[in-house]
Amino acid sequence: MTIAYTIDVYSKVDEALLLEIEIPENKLSDVAEIMGWSEEDKKEFSLGIGVYNINESQAIKLESLLCKKFYSSDNSLQMSGGSV
Repeated sequence: MTIAYTIDVYSKVDEALLLEIEIPENKLSDVAEIMGWSEEDKKEFSLGIGVYNINESQAIKLESLLCKKFYSSDNSLQMSGGSV
């Protein structure tokens, strides 16, 4: 089973999915630190369980980690993992 980890960018106006950013598996430890996850949260996310909201501070750090720009106050951000 392959699990894809993504940051999903949604419009606050109509909740449309605007962008999906893949998170490389080798960055999961850094992501967990940025998100402030417990050991249980880390384990669940690595197994593709759970959806997490991303705040502005976390988004800015994740942009730096992933070398991608996606934060805007006009959008809501979530992180998820799931089987593909």
